[in-house]
Amino acid sequence: MGKDGKDLKGFAPAIASVVKDKMAPSSAGAATASKKQDAPHQAIAEGNSSSATAAAAAPTKPSTTTSKRGKKRGPKKASTAVATEEETVVKPLPAVDGSADFAPISLSQIRLRLSALLGKLPRDLPSVPPAYNPALEQSHADVVKFACDLQVVVEEWNLLISLVSPSTYEWGVDRSGASQQNLSVMSSELQQCQDTVSNIVSPRLSNVLCPQVDLMLARTEITRDGSGGGSDGGEGDVLMKEPSTKKRKLDGGSEDKLAPKYASREVRRNTYDRIVVDRQYVHLCHQVLARNAELTRFTFATSIKTASRVIGDYLAAMKKDDSHGSKGGWA
Repeated sequence: MGKDGKDLKGFAPAIASVVKDKMAPSSAGAATASKKQDAPHQAIAEGNSSSATAAAAAPTKPSTTTSKRGKKRGPKKASTAVATEEETVVKPLPAVDGSADFAPISLSQIRLRLSALLGKLPRDLPSVPPAYNPALEQSHADVVKFACDLQVVVEEWNLLISLVSPSTYEWGVDRSGASQQNLSVMSSELQQCQDTVSNIVSPRLSNVLCPQVDLMLARTEITRDGSGGGSDGGEGDVLMKEPSTKKRKLDGGSEDKLAPKYASREVRRNTYDRIVVDRQYVHLCHQVLARNAELTRFTFATSIKTASRVIGDYLAAMKKDDSHGSKGGWA
């Protein structure tokens, strides 16, 4: 290269140092600028950390806000358990003396009395009568006894079911929607049980105990007496005998009776009786009841058990109703 190349090589370190010195202030300024940009973020971070530390150090206060769903319910009343224990025993009916303390029987008592009906059902089953024979006077005492015993339980059943409505009475606005729905379900189920007894059990018993009869004339007694009275004003023959008469002889040799001394009177006495319309049909009713005595009794017992279970389910459902605890009712 020559002399100029040597000169350039001598000036190279100097140029590098000058360039280095010029670049140093710019890099320092960039670092300073970056520090200035990071300073606000660092201050915010330090402020957040300090506030978090202060919040952690401060004592925590219990929250006073309560959720509507998380509302706590009060403790159950002790009287509820006592009442439940008392309802396991059948109580006597309240006295009907017109006092203000009179109240309908509760549902729990109705349920207990319904369950007690199972023990009152007849245990002995009647024998099936033989075929009908019009020449014989056939009487079936065992079938009649079974029907009588079962009829006694049916009458008590009807009376207890009729007491359910008064025991659950509440005015419309005082009853909640859930309570009204539960009552509708219970009423529907009890109605089905009552229809079963009325349509299946009771007619079979009525055909045996109260067969169809007609009021017919049984016999007629005819008596005659002379009660016209004599000249002395005395009464006639009160013993109802044939009055005294006289005879006279008419022309032609025929005889004619004269008028009696006293005016005669004829008395008819009719006696009516209740006669069974169709004896053969009544005998058939005895046979039907005797053949199906066990199943008839079981059908009635099932209706009693179902009614008792329905009332128990209703009472359990009413305990879940929040409004039932603060509103009146006999249940």
